[in-house]
Amino acid sequence: MGLLLPALALLAASTAPAVAPTADELARLSFQNDLLGKQLVLAKGKEFYLLLDPQGGTLKLMYRAALLQQYTVNGLEVGVPRVAFKTRSDLEAWRGRVWENGALDPPRELDRVEVQAPPPTAAGTEIEVPVPPTPEEKYPVPHRYHVRFAGGLSIEIRPPGSDVAQGFWARLRGSWSSWWADATAAMSSAPTDTVRLHLVMSKQDAESLYRALPPGTKLLVLPAL
Repeated sequence: MGLLLPALALLAASTAPAVAPTADELARLSFQNDLLGKQLVLAKGKEFYLLLDPQGGTLKLMYRAALLQQYTVNGLEVGVPRVAFKTRSDLEAWRGRVWENGALDPPRELDRVEVQAPPPTAAGTEIEVPVPPTPEEKYPVPHRYHVRFAGGLSIEIRPPGSDVAQGFWARLRGSWSSWWADATAAMSSAPTDTVRLHLVMSKQDAESLYRALPPGTKLLVLPAL
């Protein structure tokens, strides 16, 4: 009898009807499948792309599923244009969407290398080879820059301490100019930035991203699942 009871319980469990998933569970599974499909399309494409994971605190520069560079995101602030205290865009529509044609603003100077043959020298004389500038010297990073994507999303990055070298009045003019540009864009009939993500990053990571980001980069922001 002692062996019969466990067998009956196992039989009852195996014959019990399966519990149908709820509508919320089906929606969550469908969203996860859609998100995985977008990552697969990005991995198969020929463009560079960024994966922003707010929960994990990372921003990854990828190409064909290969990790090229990873940056640490210490904080994320989301801003949208407002008119008369009314939001003009959806606060959540930017998550889980592929944004295309990312471009630096202000743009980085083109890397143009010209190789010239040195002039002839006397026998036994050493040729002076010019030392190329370092990336820090060749590509100075502005105190504030954006990565703007088609569709109205932009990433705003302000490298910490980048304005220390500026004087007080220069910093004041820069702050006023930035505020006025943002206010004018927000009040326009078609604002340039419908959603702005302000990423808090270290000075080293912020400058590295500016110098390394290829033109036409795509972006996918991973939502919390």
